[in-house]
Amino acid sequence: MKIGLFGFAGSGKTTVFNLLTGLAADTSPGAGSKGKANLGVTRVPDPRVDFLAKVFEPKKTTYAEIHFADMPGQAPSKTSGGLSPQVVGDLRPLDVLALVLRAFESPMLDSKPDPLRDFEAMEAELMLADQPLVEKRLERLRKEKGPEQEREREALERCLEHLEAEKPLRTLDLRDDQWQALRGFRFLSQKRLLVLLNTPESAPAAPFPALEERLAAAGIPLMKLSATVEAEIQELEAGDRAAFLADLGLAETGRERFIRLAYGALDLISFLTSGPDECRAWTIPRGMTAQPAAGRIHSDLERGFIRAEVIGFEDFQRYGSEAKAKAAGRYRLEGKDYVVQDGDILNIRFNV
Repeated sequence: MKIGLFGFAGSGKTTVFNLLTGLAADTSPGAGSKGKANLGVTRVPDPRVDFLAKVFEPKKTTYAEIHFADMPGQAPSKTSGGLSPQVVGDLRPLDVLALVLRAFESPMLDSKPDPLRDFEAMEAELMLADQPLVEKRLERLRKEKGPEQEREREALERCLEHLEAEKPLRTLDLRDDQWQALRGFRFLSQKRLLVLLNTPESAPAAPFPALEERLAAAGIPLMKLSATVEAEIQELEAGDRAAFLADLGLAETGRERFIRLAYGALDLISFLTSGPDECRAWTIPRGMTAQPAAGRIHSDLERGFIRAEVIGFEDFQRYGSEAKAKAAGRYRLEGKDYVVQDGDILNIRFNV
């Protein structure tokens, strides 16, 4: 999963990036003006992988990962004209956009914090970045004929109408085949959007009703965190960390809460593979069937798929080994249309 952190300059975006990745990117004023994104990866903790590693003692243990790109902070659109072309281009290949909003006072900025204002402004920028793509392609399609061109033209006209009504494309209802025809455009306002509200150190869980109501109405997930406070907590020993989090009314770190938010928002699950060579978690969309899931491991497994040997993790944990789980009747052979469940341990039989 590839997630882009973006927002206005001074939102604390790079501090959030450091919190989520454990890195130490430069957070000094003007550091983001160099125009390059900070890149980082965070491992997704999974106690199921930990358990399998203890049983098999593999040569390698691999967890699912989230890749982050921390975009340079953007100046307010009234002075800069909106998202820079470089940031627009860097955001397009990503799976998810995470907008960081400032809710704290900053001596470095003249304006008071107004997260709802900033959300509306950046949402508008995403739509403005998409509209020229639609208009340019429609201009070319008007000179072309054919059933595929007609389907694409119809879909793009719906997109243009939606954008001109100041509605993001993620709220547009198109048929699956129409979205498929548009997949190469990588529209920004179509991407899944998460909002991270960077709250004051003195009130990390302070309510912001106007923003919360706006996001709830749009179905956009919101996570509050005081990035500065949580970055300091992250540096503590595990025991002290838990105590400080409890004082804030939190059971998990910001990194753990974000991972849960991202997986829930995208409706992702993990299946597992295990053995003496490697124990590993593989992330897939909920509802994916066994054959394309096998392709996540290797394209040959999908191409030559015969069947999947399946043991649910809870069954494996209960019985302690594959042999005992089989003896208890908890081992299954499933075909290519089997819908993989979260925590399934898969062994793919294939022939290429």
